[in-house]
Amino acid sequence: MKKNDVMGYIVYAIMLGAAVGVGFGVIRPLLSDANIRNSLPMDGILLVLLSVFVGLVLSALVLELGHLLGAKMGGYKISSWTVLFLSFKKNSEGKMKFGFSGFDGLTGETKVVPKDVEKSNPRPMIFMPLVLFLLEVVLCVVIMVFGKNSTAHGAMTLYIVGVIILTVGGMIFAYDIFPAALDSKNDGAYLMIFNTKTNVIAYNQILMAEDKMAHGEEVGETQIYESVTDFTVKLNDVALYKALNEKNYEEALRINEFTINSKNSVSSKTYLNAVAQKMALHLYLNPLEEAKEEYISLKLEEKKFIASLSTGPAVRAYILISGLVEESEGETKLAMDKAEIAIKNSGEDKRSAEEYLMREALKTVIAKHKDWDFSEYGDLDLGEKK
Repeated sequence: MKKNDVMGYIVYAIMLGAAVGVGFGVIRPLLSDANIRNSLPMDGILLVLLSVFVGLVLSALVLELGHLLGAKMGGYKISSWTVLFLSFKKNSEGKMKFGFSGFDGLTGETKVVPKDVEKSNPRPMIFMPLVLFLLEVVLCVVIMVFGKNSTAHGAMTLYIVGVIILTVGGMIFAYDIFPAALDSKNDGAYLMIFNTKTNVIAYNQILMAEDKMAHGEEVGETQIYESVTDFTVKLNDVALYKALNEKNYEEALRINEFTINSKNSVSSKTYLNAVAQKMALHLYLNPLEEAKEEYISLKLEEKKFIASLSTGPAVRAYILISGLVEESEGETKLAMDKAEIAIKNSGEDKRSAEEYLMREALKTVIAKHKDWDFSEYGDLDLGEKK
């Protein structure tokens, strides 16, 4: 088991422990008191669920508002701001448009672009959310104290609501500030990284390159790391997807191999996605029998990740595996049903390459199985089949 996986289990155990401790140690005894239960404005369970929802929304807003303010303080432009799938994204005209979007984070994501690669400072984006969370804590404490000490009928409702909101907020911020890379992006993973000027500049270069790729602009040369971490893989991905856009698949595979060779220093998700990327490209480029043997030799966890259809490379690999190796029309269509969301979640900087390669994967399957009906995917550029 890798260090990042262990850290993930630790932080989830902390969050679960907090929830169970507060639920059974504080909330349950209160709701068991007939006098308190009868003074509540609604059913106790409903009040708890509603309070959890309010706590989730409030803490998500506080976290991303902190990122927004910190970005402004640090010298960054905001390209998108997402909270619980509700998103404001800057369009080609530079105006913010409302929509729905996925995100890489526990409750949201704030994407930024440095105004100056060398001068923009990302540290305020870590500390401003904590400042705002402190204000949330103060507000909850005031509500709790008032609710517990007031003699007004139903005042304990405020105490219960305050405890639950504070607990939910504490769980979210514990995850966000945990000093290790987790399965969703968290600020704590950057605490040590931002201690050096070199890493800050590299981080800003990543942001700048990703933004240019998202707008179809020339990225230029970026540094490629042979020893990969969950941080440096982002810079490698810029070069990798630039190569994919240019159809320089040999270069893309070379860069991808650095991540595979760094298995012990990256998270499971990063490593497995690199394996899926390699498998998808080999199935598309190499002789079928050779690629088939490679797929058969994959480990069970690698096959499971591809079958999860959770990333663009995984979906592409599964389309080709189902269509060329296993020759299953149903499984190929199952993967195609996940293609659109996988492309969307890949990020704007990777979208054009994923769209093209997804179409090419399906074209490759259609070329082998001309009797299979993929007309329902006619929005993809499938030539005669369309």
